[in-house]
Amino acid sequence: MKFWLAIILASAALQTGTAAAEPWRGLQAAQGQPDRGDRGMQRQRDAGQDRYQRPERPQRLSDEERRELHRDLDKARREIYKPRPER
Repeated sequence: MKFWLAIILASAALQTGTAAAEPWRGLQAAQGQPDRGDRGMQRQRDAGQDRYQRPERPQRLSDEERRELHRDLDKARREIYKPRPER
């Protein structure tokens, strides 16, 4: 019997949580914050626009410039990660 009484009291306590939250929803609307339904309209409006607009590249590297870049990077890596001298 005590078990069922505890379950009934717990369910009643959980039911009052949603009723207590109702005044806060009114406060949100008064402050001008969008409702959850309003956010969906914003997403639909933004869906028509290109989301990821990439700026145009001025030019690509030529093969020779790319080789020089990789050569410089390899040289820098060798200097950074060269073995330490034994003492």
